[in-house]
Amino acid sequence: MSVESGPRLRGHHLICLQFMHGKGHSAEFARNVIGVLERLTESPGTVVAGPDDLCARCPALVDGICVGTVEGEGEAVVRVLDALALELLEMRPGDAFEYGATTLAAQRILKQWRSLACAGCPSEADCGPMIDLMRRFQPLD
Repeated sequence: MSVESGPRLRGHHLICLQFMHGKGHSAEFARNVIGVLERLTESPGTVVAGPDDLCARCPALVDGICVGTVEGEGEAVVRVLDALALELLEMRPGDAFEYGATTLAAQRILKQWRSLACAGCPSEADCGPMIDLMRRFQPLD
């Protein structure tokens, strides 16, 4: 399969998708998360600089722009998170990625990501338990 047929993910989703499963989101969004994960096991993904395949089923995406799920959160905040994620992962838009390699890279930078990006995130209830489980098997400190 070509890279073009694989999922497209924006910067912060490269990290967050490692831990989120759609909990606390709509059933449609949760199904999409699972579908994107399944596609990533079959073909490489591509980094994009805006709304991606996860955003496509998010109710906070309005006319191609993230309007956020909490007060003050939206496209500007998401773009800052994208830039931070890409910097930490040493990636940029247009790069192809393999899910397994991205998982290892996300684990490597998780402590930094948690301290810089996760505070106040509305998806904390979704990904927090998975991060805690990972800490039991691989100390992050």
